[in-house]
Amino acid sequence: MKKILSMVLVIVMIACTAFAFSGCKKENDTLVCGVTIFENMNEKDANGNWTGFETEFAIEVGKIIGMDVEFQEIVWEQKYNELNSGAIDCIWNGFTANSSDNGIKRSDLVDFSYGYMLNQQCVVVKSTDLSKYTSEADLAGKEACVEAGSAGESYAKTVTDESKIFGTTAQINAFTELKSGAVDFIVVDIILAQNLCGEADYADLAIVESIELKSEIYAIGFKKGSDLTEKVNAAIKELEANGKLMEIARKYGFENAIKVSETIE
Repeated sequence: MKKILSMVLVIVMIACTAFAFSGCKKENDTLVCGVTIFENMNEKDANGNWTGFETEFAIEVGKIIGMDVEFQEIVWEQKYNELNSGAIDCIWNGFTANSSDNGIKRSDLVDFSYGYMLNQQCVVVKSTDLSKYTSEADLAGKEACVEAGSAGESYAKTVTDESKIFGTTAQINAFTELKSGAVDFIVVDIILAQNLCGEADYADLAIVESIELKSEIYAIGFKKGSDLTEKVNAAIKELEANGKLMEIARKYGFENAIKVSETIE
């Protein structure tokens, strides 16, 4: 009886060890990307499948580095906590690299990949209010909505009272707040605004062209010291060289924004 029990225990231990290694392998072979809903970048189709430029870009990188890719929807304001806790492997969602959060350079908080797309923040208002906003001075004292923890929030704090800035969990929600009349203006990525303003549900919203903000560059954020950064950088260069990066960009109308940069300024 003791011999039988011992054999059972050995079998169980072997099975558990095999399962553990199998589980580790699966985890290590999966790149979990932290994202928010971002029109034409990361969004879900009618069947609940992720689609968009960033989505396809990540999948192609995954093929090169030999990893499956999963997308984990996060609250943008919690992006660093999600990354450092290990809940996600990277922040891949129109992440502005040459910006700061609470006065700290983002490059001091994460390791960035090569930059791959140009962007800038922009101010959006109701079309009927365009004549009221011709310079930054016109934003003073006005109520704004931004994605919490975004580059747009950092800018808004420089032009209006912080008490008048309302944060939301995703940029898309800021458009809804503006449309409803809850705020006077929003600050969002121009790539998103160009896709939405003047179209469908947002036909009555417009970009304030006279307020032009500095150029930004998107990059992928990894935990400090991650060995994934170098691997992904090599994949980005390969996708640039073989034309696949531009092919995906054209599919979503971003061909004029693509710029691979090895330095983030």
